[in-house]
Amino acid sequence: MPELPEVESVRRELSGLIVGKKIISVELFDPVIIRQGRLEDLIGKAVTSIHRTGKYLQFDTDSTVKMYSHFGMSGLMLWEDHITIDPRHIRCSITFENGKLLYNDIRKLKGLWIDNEGLFPWKKLGIDALSPDFTSILLSKMLKKRTRTIKLVLLDQTLVAGIGNIYASEILFAAKINPLREAGSLCDSEIELLHENIVSVLNAAIKASGTTLKDYKLSDGKEGSFQNFLKVYGKKEQDCPRCGCQIKKITQAQRSTYFCSNNSCQL
Repeated sequence: MPELPEVESVRRELSGLIVGKKIISVELFDPVIIRQGRLEDLIGKAVTSIHRTGKYLQFDTDSTVKMYSHFGMSGLMLWEDHITIDPRHIRCSITFENGKLLYNDIRKLKGLWIDNEGLFPWKKLGIDALSPDFTSILLSKMLKKRTRTIKLVLLDQTLVAGIGNIYASEILFAAKINPLREAGSLCDSEIELLHENIVSVLNAAIKASGTTLKDYKLSDGKEGSFQNFLKVYGKKEQDCPRCGCQIKKITQAQRSTYFCSNNSCQL
């Protein structure tokens, strides 16, 4: 967390605030947040576009310098012009012509990368889950002969980028697939339904500006609202909204998985 819908929601909001605006100055309060390059190299550059791949943001400028971000578990980009912010966890600020962009992070697990040649820092990142090139045919090729569970395959960012723990559970519930199934066991019709629900669940979450369970907020400080539409995630021992049986919680690779305990509901 944040996952693809949260990062995309931030991208859309920031695009309306800083694209076309010049960076006037920067302040670095905690050097550990800069994972590569120098924050000062952004001074005098104007942001020309913001792109997203998976959970990563790419800030293009009117030069070869690009900035990349990954929010980790608790990173936020907050626009100071819109919100009063507790200063304790602000790691750096970037001042534009029209306001300040603040990078706020409690846990400091990820951060910002600045590259003067504009080289994308992550070489093993898979295809974006909402890319038009990500088709059910491609997904079928990815799943073929894989013995790992389908939940863990969906979380593998080197295969499909952007799906995290919350949405993996929601996608598998919507597709009526048990998260403990071997990925290679899915038939063609199940893979088509899985692909359809990857796209539909992620887009529904983007429409709701993401899911706020704890730290995540938009740059204006507002929370997402998709938590109000979650079907299974965080619903341990509650009734399944589809069949009425109990929602079960297990741990897979140290992450919580939620699904219906009725084997005929999630096959």
